[in-house]
Amino acid sequence: MEWLMRLNDLLWQWILPVGLILTALVCGIAQKFAPLRGNSRLFVDTCGSLFGKCPDKTSGDSAPSQRQIVATALAAAMGTGNLIGTAAALAAGGAGAIFWMWISAFAGMLLVYAENVLGIFYRRKTKDGWCGGAIACLRYGLHAKRLAVVFSVCCAMAGLGMGSMAQANAIAAAAKQLSVAPPVTAGICFVTGFVILRGGTKKIGHVTVWLMPMLCGIYVLGCSILLIRNAARIPAAFAGILRGAFGFRPMAGGFSAAILMQSLRVGMRRGIFSNEAGLGSSALLHMEADGNSPDIQGKWAAVEVFADTIICCTLTALVILTAPSLQYTSETDGAALLLAAFTIGFGSYAGDFLAVVLMLFAFATMIGWYPCGAAAFRAVFRKKSEDIYRMLYLLMCLVGALGEPAWIYAVCDCCNAWMAIPNCIGLWKLRGTLAAETERIKKAYEDTECQYNGSGRKICNGA
Repeated sequence: MEWLMRLNDLLWQWILPVGLILTALVCGIAQKFAPLRGNSRLFVDTCGSLFGKCPDKTSGDSAPSQRQIVATALAAAMGTGNLIGTAAALAAGGAGAIFWMWISAFAGMLLVYAENVLGIFYRRKTKDGWCGGAIACLRYGLHAKRLAVVFSVCCAMAGLGMGSMAQANAIAAAAKQLSVAPPVTAGICFVTGFVILRGGTKKIGHVTVWLMPMLCGIYVLGCSILLIRNAARIPAAFAGILRGAFGFRPMAGGFSAAILMQSLRVGMRRGIFSNEAGLGSSALLHMEADGNSPDIQGKWAAVEVFADTIICCTLTALVILTAPSLQYTSETDGAALLLAAFTIGFGSYAGDFLAVVLMLFAFATMIGWYPCGAAAFRAVFRKKSEDIYRMLYLLMCLVGALGEPAWIYAVCDCCNAWMAIPNCIGLWKLRGTLAAETERIKKAYEDTECQYNGSGRKICNGA
């Protein structure tokens, strides 16, 4: 356990935060900072499709719809990282950690856009199903089959750790609040998971497409009620976030490099754990969107990161920071801190409310992460091996529900790191292809939006 913690510190203190930010910058330059550039178009081209402005269906009756893909991707990302992870980031890194979570989100929007554009550009339809995402980039773009295998193995392990064990552990911890014993929770997770996962991406999409909107709405409503009650404290909360982010002591004054580095390290690690940008998992879900362009899938992935971190994590952080008389230290448990904040606002009902929300979020993440791990496992061991991975995934639910959180999250951080490294290598080396594909997408939009008059002059947007 100790050696694993040291390895995680080595990877997450400097190597990955710096590596991911640099990779995001390189990708941003190559894609001319899409999708951050032109944010209005980002939401029109994605969320606008939910109101009939853009096509929702993907080609093929067996393919999941765009709504199902987005709901599954949100389910995979929005879970304990948004709630307990954000609270843990505040406890370990102070209020300043939230600022660095925001930075990781904007960098993540650049990364997931690049992952999806390249992942769909290089994807192939094989006899075992779609091969896309980082696996296709490494295998067909770089012709680095060994590196593709390394990513696939790490992704499959991350699915077992972050997707299965960590979420089952969170479900079991929340169920204790409702007086449900961990063995009972483990059994329910196993049976329910088996029924849903055996139906594949399509079945998972049917569940997540109604579960995620309902769940997000309930949580946002609960947070909004508390923030309205404590609205006067919100400006001070934002001021505390900015002070802590740059190492300024809130009480004694002055600058502390230790505070700055701690908030940066914790914020980046928890931000990536929450939105999973840079890991390469997003494109493994969006690669099945057979009927839409790489640009649309990249934009949807960016919106998912925005919703995950900028909206959900920020709401969680503000609820904690604005709670009257709430004290916490680096030793405070994330779940306990979140419960304390909600208890101040909702009283005795807070425990039950949070328990239900946490269980549903964690369960959504558990089923949402399965297609990523299964796709990676299938890429190495072929399609017939997916039944084996499904059973491993469900068995890890039992282990997670009965295990201890400390070593489970240590394993998750390690798996995340070893996914991110080959993914970043692929994005870095394929930046030329990314730039060319971005230019092609830009010209395609120009041809769609512009018409030519009788003299051959181009007229765009009615001008």
